[in-house]
Amino acid sequence: MIKKPNQITDKQLLALIAEGNKQAFSQLMKRYLPAVINFSMRYFSQRSDAEDIAQETFTRLWCKAPVWQDKGISVKAWLFRVAYNQCIDQLRKQKPQYLADYDENIIDQTAFIESMMDINAQLTIQKFALEKLPERQRTAIALCAIRGFSNSEAAIVMGTSVEALESLMARGRRTLKKMYSLAMEQEKVERGIVNGIC
Repeated sequence: MIKKPNQITDKQLLALIAEGNKQAFSQLMKRYLPAVINFSMRYFSQRSDAEDIAQETFTRLWCKAPVWQDKGISVKAWLFRVAYNQCIDQLRKQKPQYLADYDENIIDQTAFIESMMDINAQLTIQKFALEKLPERQRTAIALCAIRGFSNSEAAIVMGTSVEALESLMARGRRTLKKMYSLAMEQEKVERGIVNGIC
């Protein structure tokens, strides 16, 4: 009998999965599948591609569970590292098409039209700016700022040092700040909001 999902750790679930426990596998999937899909959608325009990546990631987890060795890498970090590596491998085989990941609930559907237009414009600008970053900078920011990974966890996912990760994030943030500022100015010009004139 498996405890309630909030009472069992990832490593305990993994130990049960290693014994072939499908209920434990289901609990771990419920815990991380949506996040792995959303992370993978950063690299692909089609949700089905991201779902394929997630499916392969969890298939590998099922297969690797019996021989899992705790080397200081969390199950969560391992899952994202596998997903990240698969995304990069897949992108090498095709022309890159990136889709930034944003929570579908960011825009309140009941808000006034004017507010929605402003929010939509800002999200479009953010998406555009994020897509223009080099892949490793974009991934570092996505893992830490959007997914909530610690710097050490994100470094493990990306197969790099914490110092290199922090450098990637710093460069990415500087570039994003410049691009966002330029894009916001352009948006104001296009909407006729220049020097307080509407």
